[in-house]
Amino acid sequence: MSKVTEPMLLDKTGQQLLGAMTKQNELLTAIASGYNYKPTSIADVFAVVQSGNASQVFNYGDQIILPWTDKATGKTYECPLDVVHFGDVTLADGETVPGMLVQWHYATPFGVQFNQFQAFKYCEEQLPAGTYNVIIGDTWGSNCVKGKTYQFTLTKPVPAKGQLAGLYRAPDVSPSEWKVYSFESNTATDPIETVAMVEGTGGTALGTLSFKPTSPLNGLQSTAYGYNRWAQSAMRQWLNSGEANGKWWTPQHNFDRTPDQLKEKHGFLTGFDEEFTKRLKATKVSTWKNTLTDDGDTDGIEVTYDKVFLPSLEAMSINPQKAGEDDVWEYWKRASGMARKCSSIKPIRRFVHLRLRITLHRRASACARLIVAIRTIRGACTLAATSTATTRPGPFAAPRLVPLHNHIIPAPADAGKKKERKEHGRNTEYQH
Repeated sequence: MSKVTEPMLLDKTGQQLLGAMTKQNELLTAIASGYNYKPTSIADVFAVVQSGNASQVFNYGDQIILPWTDKATGKTYECPLDVVHFGDVTLADGETVPGMLVQWHYATPFGVQFNQFQAFKYCEEQLPAGTYNVIIGDTWGSNCVKGKTYQFTLTKPVPAKGQLAGLYRAPDVSPSEWKVYSFESNTATDPIETVAMVEGTGGTALGTLSFKPTSPLNGLQSTAYGYNRWAQSAMRQWLNSGEANGKWWTPQHNFDRTPDQLKEKHGFLTGFDEEFTKRLKATKVSTWKNTLTDDGDTDGIEVTYDKVFLPSLEAMSINPQKAGEDDVWEYWKRASGMARKCSSIKPIRRFVHLRLRITLHRRASACARLIVAIRTIRGACTLAATSTATTRPGPFAAPRLVPLHNHIIPAPADAGKKKERKEHGRNTEYQH
């Protein structure tokens, strides 16, 4: 028979429950009486969401202002988070709960690669010094021509578990400028050596570089411009990490390469106060696999669970290459001013939405300088993309993020049925 050695409800726990219930009762009373409830802290915001009344307190476009610090420089920015959506979300354990989504209003103050150029060969065993060649398996632009062979000579061996990378931006760079870089591992940042490639069939054949990976080599697209897949991207790791520089990234596969920002920049979540990050939950994110390199047309949608992630084109009321990743968020539907989804190449007008500004922290420098006044969709420059097929940004670049979003949960299940509230028609700031 089990024996109770401590009270079933500790006094401390009871006090916490009582405090939460009191806060919730205050909120419900305020809403029922028509009082314009004003959260004054991040704890209040989460209490509102947890109570199931977020849609009664917040409206699309309302802003929650939080400090975010670049740990590498020590500079703190005042970052508005726009309320963009209410709806059910799924947690990693399978539970479905209501949630509220908030999205960064400005760009980040520095860029991070979506993904690094990937290696074209992983060395299971040591690769001796010598001459080697690879065959181009698909025509891509005017520089990558199917059937042509290129050779290179290594003067130093590549150890087991080492890599060969190169042909960066191959379709857009003359073959006379193509290089091969050898690395001792997939975490090494400095190459063992860099050698030139020339057209020729000399030496040992390593295989064929086609759009899709062809064993034992990686795919040409991933080699030339990086692996355009959200689930295995460096961007996803950075956004969801609270680790310091050098620790927020790990290789996702044998061809993966270290992002340039790993040495200096800290994980994105390190910039927020713990009071905020400890409440964030990882929720289900659906992304189509790359239709060219990963058989996205047949393999379908890939699921990840993330605290922070990039919004899809579909969520932003833009026609995606493939539908099914998200519902349209009301914020962006209103921002477009259109009844139908926008063309994927048509800029979206800025949504004038400064209605309720909840200032949770004011000891920070403004971050308005981080982005131009008009938010537009500019292909690879915004990272506001939907699928890893063609609309995620180019991985070799390090664009600033415009925008990101987080899930705050739980929130009301019927929150999508918004009511207009005249009391939010003013720009009001509240001090923490």
